[in-house]
Amino acid sequence: MFLKSHNNPKGNTITDIDFLNLRLSGMRVTEEYEFTSAENSIEIAYYNMSYANGSEERMPIKRTICEKQTVIDALNGFDFIKWNGFHGNHPRGVLDGTMFKLTAVYNGGERLQADGSQNFPKHFNEFRMWLYGILNESEETCE
Repeated sequence: MFLKSHNNPKGNTITDIDFLNLRLSGMRVTEEYEFTSAENSIEIAYYNMSYANGSEERMPIKRTICEKQTVIDALNGFDFIKWNGFHGNHPRGVLDGTMFKLTAVYNGGERLQADGSQNFPKHFNEFRMWLYGILNESEETCE
């Protein structure tokens, strides 16, 4: 199910991205991707969650800096804005899988939220592969 954003004056196009957080949870791993914006660049950071100390702790794994327009073009290519309001119920008969929660702030304060359990918006898997590729090309690991 998709809910159209009623207060997006730019239509279905991202012109600026301020923040994005994608949390993926499976049976054995919980991970997060986080975008933070600077003037002309976006830092993309990848984290795994650790529970070794009895509470959730975000462990930085990898990060990279991308040109902001490259990220904007990619998000528009995935029809990212159309994901707003998506809620993917867990498919009947599927015993496990991946849950996701996505939040973003774009175009000067517009907010996007989407979530699901082994049920994703159109182009979501391409988006995940793009993130994996961008970070895989990066030489910068976090220690």
